[in-house]
Amino acid sequence: MTTSPNVAEVDDGELPKLEAIISALKCEQTGHIMEAILLYEESIFKLSQMADAEPSRRQLCGKYLKMYEARAKQLRDQVKGHLHTSRMLDHITIEQGARGRSYQRLFGPYLDDAVREAHLNEPHLTEPPHFRNLLNFLEVLVKNCRYLKYIRLTTRPDAAAPKNQLQMLQQMQSDLAGGNIQMNFQMDDSLHDRKIVLSSGVVIKIGRGLHYFEPMEGSYSLGLCDFDFRKCLATEVDIWKCRPFARRLKDSQEGEDRSEAHAYSSD
Repeated sequence: MTTSPNVAEVDDGELPKLEAIISALKCEQTGHIMEAILLYEESIFKLSQMADAEPSRRQLCGKYLKMYEARAKQLRDQVKGHLHTSRMLDHITIEQGARGRSYQRLFGPYLDDAVREAHLNEPHLTEPPHFRNLLNFLEVLVKNCRYLKYIRLTTRPDAAAPKNQLQMLQQMQSDLAGGNIQMNFQMDDSLHDRKIVLSSGVVIKIGRGLHYFEPMEGSYSLGLCDFDFRKCLATEVDIWKCRPFARRLKDSQEGEDRSEAHAYSSD
């Protein structure tokens, strides 16, 4: 069985210290596989830049590039293998004008203590309603998943107002960090798929992503806070289940992990 590189190896041979590498190793060792993959990929990119900028370290960086590229591929293959065994749990049709379809109502049954990572692909985050939808979803996610540690958001960059988009996401990132939840976000110009992937093995695909609500009729209409009151746009939701992406902890480790519920947990 292939094992992950040791954290101590990061300092061997005067390898440039990269926080992403150390974080990737720690994520893998604690079973947070999905986040580890992305951190390995981030590390690979930064090591490639270092190799180009510092020819004297090119050979050393190349050695570790091969190591981390191989490990990232192994983890990606592991995730793909899990996805190939998935089965559909539910198909939900949301009709135009329907109410009672809040994130809590739709996704709440799948958000529980088994979720330690959540990855969200949402291409459109540019308008104020988009950010309100994202914020409400994050509130539902955090409230239901007491041992959530990592959130990874991928979206398209806002070409018209990039500073505003960055400011909004950084504010949410800061708020979550105050509750001991790490949120990372990345931009992808080619992103199209809308989905939510939970470390428990649940994959949620929504035709319209998070933005399946009609515009509110007034600033203080019902639905401002409770999304069950909001009218919906027509869309389809598919919910799939495969083997968990995160390695299940041993009982002793799980006990320790449960003592580290995030600061927003009510228990």
